Amino acid sequence: MDPSALSPQLQEQHGGGHFYKKVNLLREALREKLTEVYRLEQYDVFMVQSVSIGLAMLSHLLHKQNISLSLANHQHYQPIDMLFPHSIAAGTENSGVQIVTHINPYTGELNALDQSTHRIVVDASHSFATNKHNDLINNGSIFLAPLHKHASVAVGLTLIAVRPEEYSMLLRSELRLFERATVSEAPLQMALETINAPGWQPFNVASIDAVDIWLPDGARLQSIGEPGLPLCCFKVPSFTPEQRQTVKELNGSYFEHSNTLRLSRWTRGQNGRPVNCTGSIFEDISKLWNIR
Repeated sequence: MDPSALSPQLQEQHGGGHFYKKVNLLREALREKLTEVYRLEQYDVFMVQSVSIGLAMLSHLLHKQNISLSLANHQHYQPIDMLFPHSIAAGTENSGVQIVTHINPYTGELNALDQSTHRIVVDASHSFATNKHNDLINNGSIFLAPLHKHASVAVGLTLIAVRPEEYSMLLRSELRLFERATVSEAPLQMALETINAPGWQPFNVASIDAVDIWLPDGARLQSIGEPGLPLCCFKVPSFTPEQRQTVKELNGSYFEHSNTLRLSRWTRGQNGRPVNCTGSIFEDISKLWNIR
């Protein structure tokens, strides 16, 4: 972009065409840091604004190669569920690439990254930078992860990681072209400031065991989903207004469409060093059901 791409007022504020050069330098510096910290040497790394935008880009680029992106047969995020079909009509396009939600945020279910049948695109929103990180980077072919969740790096950036041996140079070069449309300086600066801060810890190492407890009314509360995650989910068919308010105060979530309660934990640390937070989950349960 030449300086005339900016209005005179913005040229004065940002230094003309140097704005785009600065953004590119920031992005390259961040790409190098993310690759090193999160062990992404086997991937080409790209950055866009969000998971939804990243998936839309991938859908477009795969469609150009006569490949359709569809949802694997399990529950996904509601926005993703609305954007993509669950199956592709036979005979129209190659439907061999499916979106797998690695960890379901409504249930804590862990969906296997099995590539024996299909290449997969992984929504890694709740596994990147957690205790399931190694599973992700060892078994993914393409994955997307927002940097504002468990990595806690910056708002407004999502990482797309692509194994170069599994996808064409054309797809990767076009992803790089799309990436250049992400010209916001602020999230890149925020991310680098976070990573370069003294004592920064890149992973959410909180781990929650399976929970099984009897409530005062005689009901049994059992966690569903995978133990060892930084989140724990429960089937709760009914929830009082008071409980809903308490959940908000505890930074938890209640999902009406699935009747599930999610309690999350955030503990910064290094990969491979989980911190057991199950005790604090029992404390939250006690508050929600007035257990003395």
